[in-house]
Amino acid sequence: MAMEEVWLRALLAHRIKITLVCGVYSGCFRHVDTATKAIVLDQVEDLENKRKLPGVKMFFGYEIKNLEILDALPTGSANNPTNVNNDERSKLEETNPEKVFRGEHFSEMEDENLEYIVIDQFHPKFGPAIFHIKQQTVIGVAVKGIDVCRFGKLCWIQIATKDQIYLFDIFLLGAVVFKNGLKMVLEDTNILKVIHDCRLVSDCLYHQYRVDLTNVFDTQVADVLQFSTEAGGLLPSCVSMLEESLVRHLCLPPTKVLFLQHTARAVKVNPKVWTCRPLPIRLMQSAVLEVVYLLSLRSALMDKLMLDFTTQVDNYLSMYRNMPSITMDCNENYSRELPYELKELTIIQRLRRGDALKNYKTDENGLLERPYPHFEREPKATNRVINMDDIPELEAAEVSGEDELEMQNEEIPLLEPSPNCGEDLCPPLEKIILPV
Repeated sequence: MAMEEVWLRALLAHRIKITLVCGVYSGCFRHVDTATKAIVLDQVEDLENKRKLPGVKMFFGYEIKNLEILDALPTGSANNPTNVNNDERSKLEETNPEKVFRGEHFSEMEDENLEYIVIDQFHPKFGPAIFHIKQQTVIGVAVKGIDVCRFGKLCWIQIATKDQIYLFDIFLLGAVVFKNGLKMVLEDTNILKVIHDCRLVSDCLYHQYRVDLTNVFDTQVADVLQFSTEAGGLLPSCVSMLEESLVRHLCLPPTKVLFLQHTARAVKVNPKVWTCRPLPIRLMQSAVLEVVYLLSLRSALMDKLMLDFTTQVDNYLSMYRNMPSITMDCNENYSRELPYELKELTIIQRLRRGDALKNYKTDENGLLERPYPHFEREPKATNRVINMDDIPELEAAEVSGEDELEMQNEEIPLLEPSPNCGEDLCPPLEKIILPV
């Protein structure tokens, strides 16, 4: 590691004083761009006018005349403007994200080909990134920050397309990043945004940046709807976190989603970890993994949500095609009549509900308690689908007297002609004489 890089890392989290051609400023050192020699400060104060400036500020190298460290490390010299005692230094080291992740084994990250682009400056990467995202029809979106909501601090926005992953450093770029293109993307009704739990994300973007998220596919909502369909209309007692959805719907082994636990551990140790610059590579990779699976998760949930529909379409295709040859002069009477297979949906829902009540525990509110997927050896509830093979099973099912009477009133024989058809038009099947 070059001496210049070591010196720059030593400046992290320290306050420095910058003398420019046109002013003097102080602030907490956050980041430096070695290409442009630009320095980024947080908690900036205009020393000449004695006022604090909001957000982060970037000072370019050609503007800087002098740089002074205001709270340098203790060296035993009395010339330091401010010394940091040993207790403060040890506390700073304990909350250092690099120390938190030191010694951790991230096998779930080592197996992934994590290619991504960090957008921490407008030139030259920001423009091409927005242009590429604007051409997409579906993107994955995730965010990182400090208590992300209308009162929190947004630090990162991760966007995944089918070809690329972008990490937008909102902490460095500031609100202008939305005016320059991100607002247009997030509000575009032609681009589907896949997000897991969009509630606080939407709250933060709307109240802090006036961004109105539109055309969102929320995988947390889709997970609840899919479970409700599988359980015959019953609801789970709680929503699923992202790691549960990845294990449950993408069949990822639990070890592949440990990065979410590592991230939670880092945030617990240091709630401001996402403001650290440079961000530790492991945290950067965990942010990438959090968004890279969203598009696949949406596809898996869509397949499950559409299962009953596609099965019914298959039944429609074979409804008349597989019948014996009979006179179809009365087919007009069937055009608006609800077919037997579609009426079976209500019976299937009752059977699914019964299966769910047997396989899941219920809480005091009557909601089903889903165990964490890590502890499920195999799925406990099977999703009943509607097809011709289900009909014998349904007729043999045990039901109560009231349900049995209701089923008899709803039942319509599949192969018998409509009562509106005369016997001459629709003779019994055994009397049909096929032409020689």
